Amino acid sequence: MKYLIIKCLIIFLISCNIQSQEKKLILDFLTSCKDENIEITSIKDKYICENKSNTAKKEDSDKFIEYGISLIRKEMQSKDLSKLKILQVANEATEVKKEFINEDFSKVFVLKDGENSIQYFLIENGKINAFMAMNKGGTKIFMTLCN
Repeated sequence: MKYLIIKCLIIFLISCNIQSQEKKLILDFLTSCKDENIEITSIKDKYICENKSNTAKKEDSDKFIEYGISLIRKEMQSKDLSKLKILQVANEATEVKKEFINEDFSKVFVLKDGENSIQYFLIENGKINAFMAMNKGGTKIFMTLCN
């Protein structure tokens, strides 16, 4: 019985550590976006996964990502980051699950300002794979940045 409890505790601690790493990634990304002295290309290189499968469209992809980061930068200028909450959708925000199509919610995070959801993130392999979602008929689909 002791071994079972210890194994469960270890799994729980590892899970909490991974979740906190993902939340830290998002917070660091937002902090970098808010700092206008940090170039958008540096933010993209550090936090966003790279689409290696389609190098022919890399320039268009980079412009799209940089535009998205500039929108987040503008949004974050009026926000106090210490008052924002980052929640893992699988654990916290059940109403968000209804908004998305077939996502692995263990990888989806929502940025909340009070009760308002202001940004969604899809985290994969220690990088941001999506921070923009397209709304199709009331259902959101992540616009993934890498394959």
